[in-house]
Order: sequence, then structure tokens, then C-alpha cells
Amino acid sequence: MFAVLLLTTLLAAADPQANQAPTPQPEDLAQAGNYKEALEGFRRRVSADPDDLNARVWIAWLHERMGRPDLAEPVYRSIVLEAPGHVEAAIQFAAFLTKRRHHDEAVRVLERAKDAEPRNPDLLAALGSAHLQVSNTKLALAYLELAAALSPTPENVNALKRAQRAHRGSSPRSSDGVSAGG
Repeated sequence: MFAVLLLTTLLAAADPQANQAPTPQPEDLAQAGNYKEALEGFRRRVSADPDDLNARVWIAWLHERMGRPDLAEPVYRSIVLEAPGHVEAAIQFAAFLTKRRHHDEAVRVLERAKDAEPRNPDLLAALGSAHLQVSNTKLALAYLELAAALSPTPENVNALKRAQRAHRGSSPRSSDGVSAGG
């Protein structure tokens, strides 16, 4: 028994990394709010592999969270230009654009991504919300209905209900409460 304990101790001493905790992944750091460390981790990833679009999305997201929209925007823009079908980048960039009231551009970014994944419920919900922002309520409803049908999450169902209310509010009504023309 003593020999096993001695051997284990010697092996651990020979490998100093054996006693160290694993290095946290940048995703974990970002989600824990350690944005600066996460950003460095993602930058190392992109340095090693410039085609790692997911790491670049994280970099843009982190810049945004760190209050640096001027650094986030060109990263998002570069991703959607290189890979217009990268759905996650399109959704994140559209949300970024929407916060800055660039609703028409958000719609264009999402419409381009739709070709890659036309039945992605997250993309469809984002498209519905974006079209609602530019008062295309019929199109917003169509996208949100499909998103809610494919993935009836509370978020998708509530977004659909908001769009339905907006659509009812934008329809011309006669004095008896019946929609004009039908």
C-alpha cells in the first residue's frame, strides 16, 4: 500500500499539470461574466484558426457586452459578408442592428440567412420580429406562425401573440369593429 502511495506521489510530482485544474473554456468564462478573459481566449482561437466563425461571433458578442459597439459591428459584418448563411451570426447581428434602430438592415441580414436554414425556428422568429419592427405585420405574422409551429416555446408563442395584436391594431376597422374589406 505504501508503495502505491509513493508511486502516485512521484508520478504527480513528475507531471506538474496533473494537479492543476483544467483551463476554463472561453464560452464558460463569457457566460460567467469574465468577458475580458473570454475575449482573450476567443482571440487565441481565431489566431489559430481565422475560419472559426463561431469564435468570431463570440468576439463580437463580447465587444457588445463590454460596451464597445464600434468594435462589435465590424466583426459581425465581416462574418455575415463571408458566410451569409451563418444563422447564429445573422441573428446576433440583426439583434445588434435592431438595438441601434437599423431595422431595414436587420431584415436584409436575416433574409439572406434564411436561404441556408429556411425552417430554423430561431431564425424565423427573428425574421418575424424584425418585420414587425418595420411594420410588415402580415409577413411578421407568417414568420412567427411558422416559428411557433416548428418550436412552440413560450418565447415564440408570445412573440406570435404580440404580432397578432399589432396586426389587429394596424388593420383599418369600420365603426362596427369589422375589418375594412372583409
